[in-house]
Amino acid sequence: MLKRFTAKIAPLTLALGIGGALVALGLPGCGSEDVDSVQQQLLETKAATVVQADFNSFLTAVNLKSCTFVIAGGTGTFTPSSELSQVLYGDPNGSAHKLSFSVPPIGSGSATVDITSFEAEMATTGITLSGANATVKLAFHGQLHVNASIPVFGKVAADVQIKSSSISIVLGYDTAAERVRVTSVTSKIVHTTKNCGGSGWCNGIVDGILKSNLDSWINAPLQSTLNDAFDNDGTAQDLQDLLTIMYNRKDPSTPAWTMVPHTLSLASSAFKFNVQR
Repeated sequence: MLKRFTAKIAPLTLALGIGGALVALGLPGCGSEDVDSVQQQLLETKAATVVQADFNSFLTAVNLKSCTFVIAGGTGTFTPSSELSQVLYGDPNGSAHKLSFSVPPIGSGSATVDITSFEAEMATTGITLSGANATVKLAFHGQLHVNASIPVFGKVAADVQIKSSSISIVLGYDTAAERVRVTSVTSKIVHTTKNCGGSGWCNGIVDGILKSNLDSWINAPLQSTLNDAFDNDGTAQDLQDLLTIMYNRKDPSTPAWTMVPHTLSLASSAFKFNVQR
């Protein structure tokens, strides 16, 4: 993921490797304690922050609006723009680095919601830092298929056309566990029901029910699903890698800065951590 940094770090790695070789050969005046001391003296460490302006600059630079995120047939696919693919993989061919994953139905109580089609509106998608939170707003349109139990009428199925809508995901960072946590999910869904009961006889009934329940059917299950997805070392490392890339953009150095382990936090509208090189 960070190929472009490898070349920058290589000279330092080579230098340290030569020092280790001298120790192995037992050359006079090159004891291990001396080499360790020299290495510590050569290592530069300082505090770093990534703030809203850095996110804005980065998302513009990687051309976020040209990325795509679609869901179809139970599979979500994210395709990076040429610019983002170059940053992440050292290759501008975004199509060669698609990320695909399973998207199960969303179930809540008496209803099951399947995503028939989904397309993110990347031009109005972004992230906002505020206090100890980072809010990701995902704008989208598409279609859902709902199976729900309606009082008096029993179980019905309907298609729900989603016009331009959004989901806001509020993220926090647990420094002790070193994990991203979803603290809340808020959806604003603009919808129209069709094909209810096959012939559309209950479109109006389902529309009324959806206005009262669709948010709750989506928000809590999505929050739980995302927290499960974020609770792993890989996702934690991806966040650290991304923040490190962003920091190196605003403070370029050779060799590149790397994040000091166990120093990341989110507070005062900024990701804070230590870097070294």
